[in-house]
Amino acid sequence: MTRKKAISLLLSAGLIAGCSTVIADKAERTAQYDDKALALDAMNNMSAYLRSLKTFTVHVESHFDEFLPNGQKVMVSKKAEIKAELPSKLWAKSSTVYSEREFYFDGKTFTLYTPDVGYFASFAAPATVGQLVLKVEQEFGVELPVADLFLWGTDADASASVEEATIVGIDKVNGVSCNHFAFRQNELDWQICIQRGDTPLPLKIVMTEKNLEAQPQHVSVLQWDTAPDLSTQNYTFSPRKNDHKINFGKVGAGQ
Repeated sequence: MTRKKAISLLLSAGLIAGCSTVIADKAERTAQYDDKALALDAMNNMSAYLRSLKTFTVHVESHFDEFLPNGQKVMVSKKAEIKAELPSKLWAKSSTVYSEREFYFDGKTFTLYTPDVGYFASFAAPATVGQLVLKVEQEFGVELPVADLFLWGTDADASASVEEATIVGIDKVNGVSCNHFAFRQNELDWQICIQRGDTPLPLKIVMTEKNLEAQPQHVSVLQWDTAPDLSTQNYTFSPRKNDHKINFGKVGAGQ
């Protein structure tokens, strides 16, 4: 048996054990060794698990490519923290050495706050975090940290755009065993490492922009708590004395 077939069998058996509703026929799956089918099944399994979570916190460490004025590609680091009580409460913070952003959503109002300069902007938001993620990106060009966490398993995910999928193998992220998959879309290559077993959480995400000549990458490593105590978390923004309110600018306004 080849290494590729052995990995496919092992992944197929693991997926079936973790999600019998997604993969109904073990014999059929293991006979086909279909990378794309197994990879998409794994994503569906992970997405269903994410949609089942009611509360969670995620710590994210990201590294991504940027370009200096002379064209040299350099890697920049960012940290993010997300606290969610679904479907309608979210707090998040993202920070680099240059700036910090905080995001507040209490089911009624969304606020983006930059504490280092004391500016904030708010608007009346839709009822759920998933709807909020789409609205802030499409209308205001604001991307929440690891926004895909709230879109996988919904009509807004990108699964229909996947052209190829490959089983890379079995890996470890921060000592946790995971299944490693690679996907290809028209302008984006991306990889994901999904925790093995009954808690199929995304532990590492790698994105490569193919439409740019330098093909910049964005790498995120995630650490999860799926049973946090969020009883003291505040999701409603309260400005400080010297903070200043500004308005969101809509995408395309003035063009």
